[in-house]
Amino acid sequence: MDIRSARSALQNTPASAFELYERRPGYFQLILPVYHEDGDMVDIFVVESPRGGEYIRLCDFGMGLMRLSYTYEVNSDARRRIFDSIIVNCGVQIDEGSLYLDTPTERVYEGIMQFAGCVQKICNMRYWSRETVRSAFYEDLENCVYTDFARFEPQPDLFPLADYPSGVDWTLRHDNRDFYVFGVRGNDKAKNVAISLLEFQKAQLPFISLVVHEDIEELGRRERLYITRNADTQYPVLRDFQEKAASDILRFAGTMA
Repeated sequence: MDIRSARSALQNTPASAFELYERRPGYFQLILPVYHEDGDMVDIFVVESPRGGEYIRLCDFGMGLMRLSYTYEVNSDARRRIFDSIIVNCGVQIDEGSLYLDTPTERVYEGIMQFAGCVQKICNMRYWSRETVRSAFYEDLENCVYTDFARFEPQPDLFPLADYPSGVDWTLRHDNRDFYVFGVRGNDKAKNVAISLLEFQKAQLPFISLVVHEDIEELGRRERLYITRNADTQYPVLRDFQEKAASDILRFAGTMA
């Protein structure tokens, strides 16, 4: 693609007001009034499309994912699904980290707006509904329990007391000893877990509790106090559980021998 054909694709459309800056032969950056929240312009480049002369390819050469990585990690199955849903719903594709869209030349303006919107959504994933993103915590914890702790024979949804309605998220076993794992997101779950632990202790059940927080710093002062009084071990974030819980289980089992 040369500068003439690139500019020709923009002519007779609202995109004709956009500027083209040739970064290197065959690679043009669009200068358009679409910005990220910090005032930086959305990076969109125009290159030749492998689909032929009736199309042009819009891409970002990985700039979108690089920007996202500064503030947010797509490091779980749930977050990956959110990321993939944005890509699919916007009709955009990805190749080795670079977002791209092959758009017909007669619809180039619509393609530019579609692509720019997708890049903005990707870069703002952390601002999506807190519940949508946060719901990934329990799924991430479940995946962690069944993969990283498979050797401890995880069992879900145990109700240790027949006459008590609250149960245990997962039970891990080692050396014939039970380890009760609770995922905690928010004050309500923290209070429920604290009360359940107290009831299990009153019943003199033989267990060690492992409480995994989405973020312990977000709990209220009272909720943090209640759960700290009753929990044997707490992990402030999921990564701490992933890194430390296996050795903690072995250590606890040894001291209870």
